[in-house]
Amino acid sequence: MRRRMLGLLTAVLLAVTAGWAHPASAHSPAQLRIPGMHSSGSIVRDAYGIAHIQARDEHDLLFLQGWQHATDRLFQMDVTRRQASGTLAELLGQPALASDVETRTIGLRRAAERSLGAQGKDMRAGLDAYAAGVNAWVARNPLPAQYAAVRVTRFAPWTPVDSLVIGKAIAFSLSFDLDIDLTVAAEAYARAGAQAGFDGAAMFSEDLFRSQPFSDASTVPDAMRTKGHHGPPRARATTGLDGPALRLARDYQARVERTPMLAQAVDRSFTLGSNEWAIAGRHTDTGKPILANDPHLSLTTPSTFYPVALRGAGFDVQGESFAGAPYVILGQNQRVAWGATTNPMDVTDTYVERVVPDPTSPSGLATLYQGTREPVQAIPETFRVNARTPDATDTIVTVPPGGGVPAATLIVPRRNNGPIVSLDTAAGTALSVQYAGFSPTRELEASRLFDRARDIDDFKQALDLFDVGSQNWAVTDVRGHIAYFTSAELPLREDLEAGAVRGRPPYLLRDGTGGNEWLPATRRHPGQALPYEILPPREMPQVVDPPAGFFVNANNDPAGTTLDNDPLNQRRATGGIYYLNVGYDGFRAGRITALVREAIARGRKVSMRDVQEQQADVTLLDAQFFRPHIVNALRRAARSDTPALAALAADKRVAEAVDRLARWDCTTPTGIPEGYDASDVDGRLRPPTRGEVSDSVAATIYAVWRGQYVKNVVDARIAPYGLPQPGGDEALKALRVLLDRFPTGRGVGASGVDFYAVPGVADPADRRDVLLLRSLADALDLLAGPSFAAAFGGSTRQDDYRWGRLHRVTFAAPLGAPWSIPPAGGAFPAPLPGLPGVPVDGGFSTVDVAGHNVRADSATEFTFGGGPVRRAVAQPTRDGIRAVSSLPGGTSETLGSPYYAILLPRWLTNETYPVRLGQ
Repeated sequence: MRRRMLGLLTAVLLAVTAGWAHPASAHSPAQLRIPGMHSSGSIVRDAYGIAHIQARDEHDLLFLQGWQHATDRLFQMDVTRRQASGTLAELLGQPALASDVETRTIGLRRAAERSLGAQGKDMRAGLDAYAAGVNAWVARNPLPAQYAAVRVTRFAPWTPVDSLVIGKAIAFSLSFDLDIDLTVAAEAYARAGAQAGFDGAAMFSEDLFRSQPFSDASTVPDAMRTKGHHGPPRARATTGLDGPALRLARDYQARVERTPMLAQAVDRSFTLGSNEWAIAGRHTDTGKPILANDPHLSLTTPSTFYPVALRGAGFDVQGESFAGAPYVILGQNQRVAWGATTNPMDVTDTYVERVVPDPTSPSGLATLYQGTREPVQAIPETFRVNARTPDATDTIVTVPPGGGVPAATLIVPRRNNGPIVSLDTAAGTALSVQYAGFSPTRELEASRLFDRARDIDDFKQALDLFDVGSQNWAVTDVRGHIAYFTSAELPLREDLEAGAVRGRPPYLLRDGTGGNEWLPATRRHPGQALPYEILPPREMPQVVDPPAGFFVNANNDPAGTTLDNDPLNQRRATGGIYYLNVGYDGFRAGRITALVREAIARGRKVSMRDVQEQQADVTLLDAQFFRPHIVNALRRAARSDTPALAALAADKRVAEAVDRLARWDCTTPTGIPEGYDASDVDGRLRPPTRGEVSDSVAATIYAVWRGQYVKNVVDARIAPYGLPQPGGDEALKALRVLLDRFPTGRGVGASGVDFYAVPGVADPADRRDVLLLRSLADALDLLAGPSFAAAFGGSTRQDDYRWGRLHRVTFAAPLGAPWSIPPAGGAFPAPLPGLPGVPVDGGFSTVDVAGHNVRADSATEFTFGGGPVRRAVAQPTRDGIRAVSSLPGGTSETLGSPYYAILLPRWLTNETYPVRLGQ
């Protein structure tokens, strides 16, 4: 595991911060009786800075959790609630105003307000107790230093709605999409094809924007040892969006891309995802199951999660919480352990609405549905910004409407009270959004039940309340069971239930005038929140104690519905279309499934340590596929009399690079003494081995080749038409299909376009190999050029191309330096002068997630800021749940605190801390 500098950095952090007094930081229990509590309780930190909270009743337990969250993370809590509510400019100032406008329009705060009344009695009391604890701390302590930096001295009291809006924001980031990007792309491809004489629809759906994943790893079919069932191919999706609607779509897409919260939510690259898997006891060294989970979210300072232990009043649970919300979200109690990954289920539709003037409507506008006017509601808005006036504090000023600041948000009640996000009154056209999360939902209440669950059945029942923020759940209990469940409510569309897509499919913009509606609920399932028909819970992907003895999910297809590149050709027993989503990640699950199958096939029983090693895997799945093609291309080139191909074979740089790739095992070590690698042990700072250096150089060459190959094969073909580029994941899927189908397709896609076209080269196999090797020559030119000079100084020596000088992780803070890591106020300086971030191993879609832009072509484009925010492994024992976890940072947001980055060295080296239930 990566232990390099563990002891050294921990010592440095503690030495730098020694003498700083932190509230509630004693390592022995101290009884607390704060006004507002019913009785006394205690908070004690362990050696890792994790707070263990104990109280006699649930009110006091959550009061103290709110108190402790405020102690360590008050500014983070304030930023998070304001970002979700669309009031961040009131804290951070003018730069946040445009984001506030878009976020306020979406309306998560409105949804949280609706949700408050839906909470059960115990949950409502818990939210009140938590808020009281936060406010009690604020009343007795100065605000954190970040407030002085933004010239603010006042803190708006915490409310239960603040906790709910944080929950809404988290669910939103894991479940929201807009369908606009795909629609704009599909329209562009169809129009370009019609003008240029190729099949644009086929280029979009079959060549470049495929639903089929890179690997065929599929959770339930793999666990059940079955194959997915697919119907006959359906007719291609229609497009035909009119001019005003297309202009609105393009405009709103651009605004979304400028709004961090929305851009992250609609990102289709699966940068933010997760891994989970479970192995049955019959395959483990103790005879008990093992569960692994590492959720992938933004790597920030402070970290996304706040680890905490809660004990008393029926709780004995430790795991990850969100600062700003009560209870433990992911973790384990004495009898059950659980983890989660994002399940990208389609719970959002964006509609093209026909809008007409209506003097009887509150807004003066109405939409037309089946020819009937339906009033559009108007919610008045007031936006404010923190002027951050020098020599003054709390200068919060109102921004008048105009110039992109609306006077009101327009609401279409038919869209689950969703907003109009783009409007052209002259054309009578608008775009509206319908999202499951606009309903009153109870995800935090589900967490309360998770914390108290006694077995897998209890946990499954709790999922009835996890209404939105669709997740894949991995669960094990002390009875020795493993289970995979999916959660959240999937609305049923009227046309799909009738057995055929009407107009555009649900992953493109839909028709708001009729025919594409969510069906109104005529029956309710237990705990149902949405007022629409939903996919019955029994039809959601799930498996308990699978025949294969394991299951894996890493945001991949849970049911195999996309493996034939058609997400809409499966049927329900009712005759309706069984539709979950248009696409999934196909990289990490492929590698994890292979690792688990290999471990089981060896016959040696799997240990927790083995599973931790699997979590730390840094092998590139795509390289395992493409590397042999590069090597074979040079072999053919060496025997070729085609001038372009022979010239590449004669290039000594190319030959050296191919030789390196031929000897490479597709892993991604840093190759530098300053880097953090899976092979580093015992905190010893040692130079990399010759093998690590060799693999590091190959990793660099391959990563830059990959981007050039995408550009030479995919981007070069669509550039003449000005078409939107497919994302990195989509491009690699397209390239794999071209190579897989080469014996019959010869490089020509379903569109009729020859993606391997090379002027002057007649033979298709030669054209293929020219592009494979030319991309390598282009990569070597780049590495020796100015784009990579910051890392490699213009060197042409391939031995200098160490991966760790490119691949670096950064931990951003809302206010930047000195709070970000590096520098953490000087406690964690950048290891590589002149290069931001911390060098680590890993790469694009490795199991140990450390992704970057597939098309990266400079020294600054391989850094990343998203990855595992927790690495947990759990195993039932006779005495309860044994578990370990990790955190990318520390528990405190206060510079100088001994807990600011106390756990970061362990995280960087893939080390963990023990979970101490019952202690």
